[in-house]
Order: sequence, then structure tokens, then C-alpha cells
Amino acid sequence: MRKIALATVLATTVGMADFIGGEVNLGYYNHSPSGTAQNGDDVIDIESDLKWEDESDIFIKAYFEHPVPIIPNIKVGYSSFGHEGDGTVSKRFSWNSISFNLRDRIHTKLDLDIYDITLYYELLDNWLNLDAGINIKYLDGYIEVDTTTKHENSSIGLPIPMLYAKARVDVPTTDLSFQLEGNYITYDGNTLYDLEMGARYSFMLGFGIEAGYKAFKLKIDDVDDTSMDADFSGLYGKVVWDF
Repeated sequence: MRKIALATVLATTVGMADFIGGEVNLGYYNHSPSGTAQNGDDVIDIESDLKWEDESDIFIKAYFEHPVPIIPNIKVGYSSFGHEGDGTVSKRFSWNSISFNLRDRIHTKLDLDIYDITLYYELLDNWLNLDAGINIKYLDGYIEVDTTTKHENSSIGLPIPMLYAKARVDVPTTDLSFQLEGNYITYDGNTLYDLEMGARYSFMLGFGIEAGYKAFKLKIDDVDDTSMDADFSGLYGKVVWDF
């Protein structure tokens, strides 16, 4: 009887090990801005006019996988994303109701919370790992533009469905792998993608480190009266736990 009970416990443990799996990432990344933004008649440069410079932020991702073929795996994620600038205006332009003249002082801020949920299937799982699915990304934040006497705050609240794909190549007989992961959508004058390309080294117990390049494209056309065609890219590093 004890042998049967012990076998049952072991079988249940092994079954749960096969059923529950995934990965957690905690990362830190740099993003350099380039491109334009508009709220009103004038298209303005986000570097020279809004004074945005390089910034760094955090991101976290978690993957949950199981062996049931017809049910998709789940990935959730969060990224903080922001830019801020101060300076003196070098040309005349307007942002919403604020008109700027030469040598006016300007303060600007972009503040976004980016939430992700992804449903995906594992297509290959050997030395070449391949996933594909659907991502829903929600952008929640604002663009703030100030002078010494006026203040404008343009909100951004935008859910975006996207295609998702991930490929990882494990180098045989080593603990090194290379990974490409991203989301992409383009529709009705809007384009959004975020992309990671990196190399990973795995240690004991599923822990590892990864570093690479992260790119983020945000092209929105008249969303809450704001348009933007901007690129944000830079290096990233993260710690990972593959359980």
C-alpha cells in the first residue's frame, strides 16, 4: 500500500513538472529617441523641439507554458517608458493651444505604461525553439508640454492587437543561446513594433543573463488628437529564470 501511495505521489509530481513551466525576465534598457510628434498644425522634432534625450527604464515579462496542445500558452509583460526635456525653443511652432516663439522656455514629458498579454503556441522545442501567437498591447500615458505660463497634457490610451513571434537557437554543447522576439502591427496609418535581439548565457537551476538590442517603433495617426512617428532603440540587459 505504501509503495502504491509513493508511486502515486511521484507520478503526480512528475505530471505537475511536465504541466507547469515557463520563464521570468527582469530587464533594464536604454532608448534613444528620434522622429516627430504633432498635436495641432505643426509637425515638430522630438529631439530638437521637445528636447527629449536618452533615457533608461525597466521591463518585466513572464511566460507560462503547459503541454495541452489546443490551449495556448500565456505571456504577460509590463514596461515603463518615458522621456523628459527642458530647454530653449529654436523655432516657432505650436502644440495644441500653446504657441512657442524663439527663445521661449519649454518643458516636456512623455510618460507611458505599456502592458502586454500574449497567447502563443510552441511550434518547435529542441535546439531551435519557435513560438507564434497574438499579442494585445495597451499604451497608457500622456505627453505633457509646458511653458512658464501655459500647460498642455495630451493623454494616450490605446489598446493594440499585434502579431507575436519568438525564435531561439541553442548552441550545442554550450550554455549559450541567441534569441529574436517581437510584436508587429500596421493598419490605417498606424504602425507599432517592439523587437529584442540578444544573446543569453544560462547558469545552474535555470538562472541566466541576457544582453542585446531593443527597438520600439511608435507611429500613431490622430489618436486622442496626437500623432507621432518616432523610433526608440538601445541596448538592454536582463536576468532570467527558466523554470
